[in-house]
Amino acid sequence: MPKTILLAGATGLVGSACLPLLLADERVSRVVALVRHPLNMGHPKLEQWDAPDADLLQGLRPEPVDAVICCLGTTIKNAGSQAAFKAVDKDLPLGIARWAGSRGVSTYSIISALGASSKSKIFYSRVKGEVEQELEAMHFANLAMFQPSVLTGPRREKRLGERIGIAVMNVVDPLLIGSLVNYHTMPHQVLAKALVNSALSPEPGVKRYVYRDILKIAHL
Repeated sequence: MPKTILLAGATGLVGSACLPLLLADERVSRVVALVRHPLNMGHPKLEQWDAPDADLLQGLRPEPVDAVICCLGTTIKNAGSQAAFKAVDKDLPLGIARWAGSRGVSTYSIISALGASSKSKIFYSRVKGEVEQELEAMHFANLAMFQPSVLTGPRREKRLGERIGIAVMNVVDPLLIGSLVNYHTMPHQVLAKALVNSALSPEPGVKRYVYRDILKIAHL
């Protein structure tokens, strides 16, 4: 039976790559894009919901959804503070997850990060780890947490440090073997394909996917 997918972060690097894949997939009957600014496009399968700023449980509509793909994410620099960063990378994903759980959604797929740990001394990794920990406690039947390293692709905002990192990784990538392969850069389109496939054909239980897993799920 065709599914309804809620896509959070449809205008970002990975979310914008997920959207056309979902719209073109015959397994999908409806795509609900959770957006703060309207998408400049139309499609018979596409429905746009305004992303609420506060109480997500009351702000989101009650219509049924089969699965959630969460591509929300920012940087501390763009957010302006650690608190603002947490609002986007932690509070919103968890708020959406609570809404989804309260409506019987069984499948939740999210972009996390390599090295995510609630005990990490690195703020970014600790926040990602806290999100993973809280999502596990919600007991989704199918919870997929994707842990890529550096993502490549065209970004709207300029991230000098990230561009330098990607340039360095392009040289280092061929040297990454064994467990180090998880640090390999990943094209954003590959992650998008994996997220879509995971949401439409989920593996039961709690899953954490790193580099090789993501390639496999993307059918590469």
